[in-house]
Amino acid sequence: MGRSADYTIQGFLYQFNHTLSELLKAADDAVITVEGIVEDIEVATYDGLKAIQCKYHETKKNYTPSILYDPLLQMMKHFKSNPMAKIEYHLFVHFPGDQVVEVTSVHLNGALGSQNKDLQVLIADVAGVDVDGFLKAFSVTVTPKYEDLAKENSDQLEALGFSKAEVETLFYPNAIQIIADLSIKHDANLRKIARRDFLDTLRRIRTTAVSQWTLALKTRHKILDTRRKQLKQNLGANVRLRHLLVFPKFLQCFDDQIVLFIKSYVDKFHFKLVHTQTPLFALDVSEDQLDDIAERLMGKDVVPNLGRPVRAFSEVNFFREPIVQRDKKEFVLRLICLRGYQGLALKTKPDDLFVLGDGELMDLDVKDVNVEVLGAEHFEEMKYIMGISNAY
Repeated sequence: MGRSADYTIQGFLYQFNHTLSELLKAADDAVITVEGIVEDIEVATYDGLKAIQCKYHETKKNYTPSILYDPLLQMMKHFKSNPMAKIEYHLFVHFPGDQVVEVTSVHLNGALGSQNKDLQVLIADVAGVDVDGFLKAFSVTVTPKYEDLAKENSDQLEALGFSKAEVETLFYPNAIQIIADLSIKHDANLRKIARRDFLDTLRRIRTTAVSQWTLALKTRHKILDTRRKQLKQNLGANVRLRHLLVFPKFLQCFDDQIVLFIKSYVDKFHFKLVHTQTPLFALDVSEDQLDDIAERLMGKDVVPNLGRPVRAFSEVNFFREPIVQRDKKEFVLRLICLRGYQGLALKTKPDDLFVLGDGELMDLDVKDVNVEVLGAEHFEEMKYIMGISNAY
């Protein structure tokens, strides 16, 4: 994988790739439920329902049936609760090497008789299940390793007419991102997507998603380079109003790096007199944290406007233009807490709204605004993508 992503991320990416594989191979009218209530993936067609679980065990050198007891019990519980439903149960597993994985009635009864304390509630729920009936609806498949599955999906996208030159850095990572975004929705109905709609959405996307998921892909370096090129034109304009929303969650070393990042941004994009549009930074932090960051910025001769000469916030003060004396501006950025930004009545919308880190736009009005979501975890990656630095 692109960087040394831990096995948890690898496991999720394996699941997302299996979902993508199901989407690409399904009929146009098939509806996929990403990470269904019981199963990892559900595929609904006119012929019935396929309930799929994916288990990626890259570190398990020796396969034993007990490794699969939990997903097998989950599936049997679902089978027992839906005796009349037309459901096929599929378990996709990966173990290193050429290990043979077989599931028989002996293995299922072994799961039902397990003494594992963590499984006892589940075992009680499955008591009395028709083991032979479940086996008739069940299959297990040993799958390729993660890299091979990802390559198959890329090849399938090309076969469906997606530009070969853009599959690696645009369509494949965005396909994974669409699935990842669906997977976190709490309502199962919101995690459903039809193959036709999925492909239509994918074809309309022209910017590469940057997130913990896409940057964990093998093509991470190419994704960063591609996103940098996509942003270059707008960031190169002297007169362009930009708002930056910064979410500390998952941003590594936020407290150590945020002041350096803001200064680097100002030094790159707001140092000339022709840079007339004062950038606005909205940070998802408390007022005390914001004041601390403001003090540290001033210590580096980067003067922010907080919209409050003392304590009371004034929107008029916040949006006034800085006094300019020769080549010195009174202040070089506007700085505000995210919750304060959400309450602003913006008379002028930004040209660009950058979302840095892991966060949502909530109810912000972004009509006619160019929204750029950069979900990298490191400020160095963020600076590279935005052209502030030439390395990461």
